[in-house]
Amino acid sequence: MSQPENSAGRIIFLNGASCAGKTTIARALQEILDDPYLHLSADHILAMLPQSYRNVSNPDNHRAIYKAISGMHHCIAALAAAGNNVIVDTVLVNLDNLAECVFILAHFRVTFVGVFCPLAELERRERERDDRAVGMARSQFTQVHAYQIDDLEVDTSLESAQEIAAKIKAYSERVLWPQAFRRIRNEKIVIDR
Repeated sequence: MSQPENSAGRIIFLNGASCAGKTTIARALQEILDDPYLHLSADHILAMLPQSYRNVSNPDNHRAIYKAISGMHHCIAALAAAGNNVIVDTVLVNLDNLAECVFILAHFRVTFVGVFCPLAELERRERERDDRAVGMARSQFTQVHAYQIDDLEVDTSLESAQEIAAKIKAYSERVLWPQAFRRIRNEKIVIDR
């Protein structure tokens, strides 16, 4: 992919385990950012699948889920290339997901935000929600941040979504070309595709 022109949109990429608070941060960001940002989440994409394919714990569904999430990664690039700013809300659970995102998006202005939260708090939040399978947060906890370099790290157990959104906005205004995805690519943390 060639270098996007300056008219390409910016991307704020929120990566964290299930129940970490990414969606709440995304909504808070939409309220305070000066320009409009589209919110694209893995939950939105997976909701497009037939109900019988949405259970991520069923190995028979993994291929359909993988293809849907891969399509989301390409969609992010298409939206940004068309000049849209995008907030991405997802869980990068393995090196293949990260490698694909880095390959597709490294030429865009991506602020890569690690959304952290202690496991006990994730599990408490998970039990209180009716749209999450119990055990999902635990299964993602050690994988989601294992191999990455973030531009910015936030902890939703220590700050509110509004405080975190303000921190992300300030970073985005201060740093025109964040470097995490480029560093991941250049340091060969993931294998080129």
